[in-house]
Amino acid sequence: MTAFGHALRALWSLGDGIFLNHGSFGACPLEVVHAQDALRAEMEAQPDVFFRDKIMPRENGSQLRTAAEALAEFVGADTLAFAENATSGVQAILNNFPLTQGDAILLTNHTYNALRLMAEACCAASGAQVRTVNIPLDASDDTIVAAFKAALAPEVKLAIVDHITSPTALMMPLERIIALLKAQGVRVLVDGAHAVGQVPLNLAQLGADWYVSNAHKWLYAPRATAFLYAAPGTRAMTKPHVVSHFIGLGFPRSFDYLGTRDYTPWLAMPAVLAFFAKLGPEALWRHERAVIAEATAHLAQIGVLPVNPHSAPAMRAFLLPQGRTAQAEDAAQLMRDLWRAARIQVAAMVLGEKLLLRVSAQAYVDADDLAALANALAQHGWPGR
Repeated sequence: MTAFGHALRALWSLGDGIFLNHGSFGACPLEVVHAQDALRAEMEAQPDVFFRDKIMPRENGSQLRTAAEALAEFVGADTLAFAENATSGVQAILNNFPLTQGDAILLTNHTYNALRLMAEACCAASGAQVRTVNIPLDASDDTIVAAFKAALAPEVKLAIVDHITSPTALMMPLERIIALLKAQGVRVLVDGAHAVGQVPLNLAQLGADWYVSNAHKWLYAPRATAFLYAAPGTRAMTKPHVVSHFIGLGFPRSFDYLGTRDYTPWLAMPAVLAFFAKLGPEALWRHERAVIAEATAHLAQIGVLPVNPHSAPAMRAFLLPQGRTAQAEDAAQLMRDLWRAARIQVAAMVLGEKLLLRVSAQAYVDADDLAALANALAQHGWPGR
């Protein structure tokens, strides 16, 4: 496939409107939806055979484990476990991480809020504390690394580091941060929720202790498809957040069957990878970078500039100038107004008392969509403009 933009809309079941927020909830292609539907039909036709032969761990493997190993190969890992989402993968790690009174977990001010709440709950139970590394919106790679270095202390046992930040679409200098933290004996958990499918991965080389990512965003998997990678040295302490029949098998097989639930999103992984390969990753990434450049040019004409030039290749956050301090409701109001007035779906958030707009590029987005966004903002404005 080489023709991107609106020519590819037919591969999805997207309704009317302009979709510039693929990064939040994804959009599953029809080809993958049909593959999952076929798996569901198979499950309902013979539930016993389906769960016992295809899902539960077996000596000679299972269809579920085969799907997981296909994804592992794609991300440069020797093995991995499926999870419902990146958040649940992080929960499994925090549930088993040995924290005691006086220990600390490092986060940043860009950390996804659900993970921040999870870390705070974990620390409250253990007597540990959360420490926040403050990274300016316009920080350079050197500034980011320096901020992590300044936050290091003997009590820091774990750092949760974004690969691509959710609110600001900032690409972290991950290799440098991991090397810095590991040299000080700090365990590193990477939140790569926006990474798989947006950037190439080689997790075995990256060197993190754990890596979690959502496959339903940039890899086009059905929702409730994510993965958890654990480096060899941390697998013994990596356990599912539900203790079930196969807990004794260890990582990753102890994650495979946690009770009766719908496993068809995970089993659809071969169809997901086949669709992604047909799009052509290199061509897709070139298109997405071009869309982001187009968005930047259009928005600059109305005084809306990127938060940081070091943004992800397919996602960029922009600062919406306001005559006052941003309020918590501004982001939700902006999203509602753009949808009602112009049928445009986009992400907005408030961070550091600033109102941000986040644009996601995708295979089905083209230049006309970005022009429409800039025109809508110019015509209707935004809260506090």
